[in-house]
Amino acid sequence: MKAEKRGYLAKFDNAVYWHDTLDNEDDVLADLRTQVLHPCKQANIILGKYRMSELPQVLEEAFDILFFDWGGMSLGNSLMEHFCRHILKHAEDHPNRFYVMVSSFTSEAMNDAIKEMGDEKPFNVHLSVESLKDWLIKMEN
Repeated sequence: MKAEKRGYLAKFDNAVYWHDTLDNEDDVLADLRTQVLHPCKQANIILGKYRMSELPQVLEEAFDILFFDWGGMSLGNSLMEHFCRHILKHAEDHPNRFYVMVSSFTSEAMNDAIKEMGDEKPFNVHLSVESLKDWLIKMEN
């Protein structure tokens, strides 16, 4: 069924926004709106319920799509790089889930992790919401 007939490009019932711990709750909510909710709406991607988490254990929970934004915590440590490698492994082990980077720092770190691992990017890992949109359109045609 084409997106025009459904009224949306894709729908993910269970979404998670995994964010860093530097921001206060108001800043996290603002980031969620500007980096996840608005871009998804613009891309005609529907999110059912969504939740936020700052804990890496979120990968062990149930979700259909995970939006990763750890840019603020990248300065002075290697946590983001570690989490990017962990997400890549998780994506390979869970091909029915999607993983989207939502900040430029996070996208760059994920791109570096992909190069470091020497493999092609798993189909379910996207460096932006726009990249996910493009992939969904390609798969629909």
